[in-house]
This record gives sequence, C-alpha cells and structure tokens, in this order.
Amino acid sequence: MKSEYIKLLKKQISKLDDGQFDLEAWKTSAITVLHRIFGEGDIRAKQIDQLKIDYSSWALRDSNANYKPVETAKLKGKEILNTAIDEIEIFGAPENHAMDMLGQDFAKKLQNMSDSERKKYFEGMKKDELVELLMKLTS
Repeated sequence: MKSEYIKLLKKQISKLDDGQFDLEAWKTSAITVLHRIFGEGDIRAKQIDQLKIDYSSWALRDSNANYKPVETAKLKGKEILNTAIDEIEIFGAPENHAMDMLGQDFAKKLQNMSDSERKKYFEGMKKDELVELLMKLTS
C-alpha cells in the first residue's frame, strides 16, 4: 500500500507541471487523494484547500520582482505533498480510517471482538443502522 500511496502523491505533483494547469481542479483531486490516504481530518488537505493565486495589487506591490502568483501556489502544493510522501516513507502507510469514520471507541470495540461476536453483533443490528454504518464506510 505504501508504494501505491506514494505513486498517487507523485502523480499529483506531476500535474503541477501540466501546461493546462488549473489550480482549483488540481486542489480538488489533491484533496481527494489526501483524504483517501490520511483521512478526512488531514491538515494537509486543509492547507491545499487554502491555496490561492493572489493577484491583488497589495501582494504584487509588497513582493519582490520575482513574485509569480501561480508558481508560488504550485510550490506550496508541491511542498505539502512532498511532506506527505516523506511521512509515508518514514512512518509507513497510514492505518485504515475506519476509526476516524466510525469513532475510535466503536472501531476498537469491533477489533477486540472475535469473528463470532462481530457476526452476532451485526446480525442484531437493524437494517437502517447497517445502512448508516455502510454509508459512513463508503463516503
């Protein structure tokens, strides 16, 4: 899984060099990848979402002559994704995000059950509870 995650992140980085680069479209796909890998609450996804191209007169006036708004946004995005790659390479692939989606207590309770106990637990659930659980897992 580790290599697949790194491959996904590197693909996002390579999209930054596309001649038809669109920051908003890139942000959407990069955030989706980060959520897939690290979960919905990942800070990097929030940082990517906050990237913007600042053409305001203040930004242009206060910066040096080398300020290029698009390149600055791309550089920040690249650095954010590179730190994600570094984290995966050093610490390994993140665990399943079921604990994020369902709540840590519930997920730990399920992990501590035997297969027969889990089966009995799920058989005892109402249909609408099972549907809600599956919706959380697939969102």
